[in-house]
Amino acid sequence: MNRLPFGYIVFMCMVIISGCRFSQGYTVRGTILSELSLIDSGTVYLFNSDMSVADTGKIEKGKFLFRGRVDNPDIFYLMVEGSSAYTRIFLENDDFTLTASLDKNLGDADVKGGENQAIYNRERQKEQEIAQKYKFSELNAEYQNPLTSPKRKSEIAKIFNNIQAELINCQKELMDEYPLSFYTLKNLVNNVDALPVEETERRLANFLSSENFTDNADVEIIISALSQLKLIQPGMKAPDFAIPDRDSVIIRFSDVYSSNKLTILDFWASWCAPCREVHAQLRAIYEEFKPSGLEILAVSFDNSKEKWLQAIEEDNLPWIHVSDLRYWSSAPRDLYQITYVPQYIIVDSKGIIQKRRLTEIEMEQYLGEVLR
Repeated sequence: MNRLPFGYIVFMCMVIISGCRFSQGYTVRGTILSELSLIDSGTVYLFNSDMSVADTGKIEKGKFLFRGRVDNPDIFYLMVEGSSAYTRIFLENDDFTLTASLDKNLGDADVKGGENQAIYNRERQKEQEIAQKYKFSELNAEYQNPLTSPKRKSEIAKIFNNIQAELINCQKELMDEYPLSFYTLKNLVNNVDALPVEETERRLANFLSSENFTDNADVEIIISALSQLKLIQPGMKAPDFAIPDRDSVIIRFSDVYSSNKLTILDFWASWCAPCREVHAQLRAIYEEFKPSGLEILAVSFDNSKEKWLQAIEEDNLPWIHVSDLRYWSSAPRDLYQITYVPQYIIVDSKGIIQKRRLTEIEMEQYLGEVLR
């Protein structure tokens, strides 16, 4: 009787074990604390990256369990019902543990498991180190203080730019280290409108040459986005569009920017908390520079006219507002490749794009240089 080589037997055992583990999908074993004690009960949700509910679980004596299966590693969001607490998890078919506190809105979540989550954890650790290095919380509070002088605000803005640059460099170093990881692929998808086109094309080439990513949906998204992004770089003519305002009157973007020295194209939504939080700052910018030839055309990604109009009134927003009420399917979103809100694009009176993806601080600086 012929004996099989020992190495072959070991190899087949590994294949069988790996196959069994993969077929079992993922498990997420979580612990939720409140005031350092286990919470008695509750409901926890797992959301897909498009914010649709992927799973629902019950919290019993602080513990919960999710089981499932994903075709490819992807970013999911875990939220606790009745709170604004959430954290994200880079889910793949592996075993995960999660421990977090409701008192900190799950911001202290300790997530272990999966190759891509491990990379993301390194990014988070670096972010914390950078924040501590620059004392970000103290600087941000100082910047938001109305008593802070314009000169000091300018100094802080430069520090914020340094922080942002270090964070971007951290992500790029990790993408260089793991060029064919889903971590890198998701970074490209989520930041396709932020990275230089040439860099995205270079990183995308790794995935295009790999059989593991044939017919991958994210790869196709990046390819499509790149073709449009090449048309909306600074110096290019802004794509025109026509869309209803609050009174259902069709407003054409070109009619707005041709009547003003500079126009801010403001993408936002009533359901977007960060958008609502910066409205006071945006209103101050508008009031300062409106007399010098500034206008704002705010494009909302709402799907409820009632909530859209209510937010405009509550936040006291005096500029031009438009929306086709199609949520993320709004036509201008694809034209300008908007992957997050709020987001701003500045064009001149001829419709030439001057700036993209500015923060409120950067926008205020730029307007001060051009319109003062």
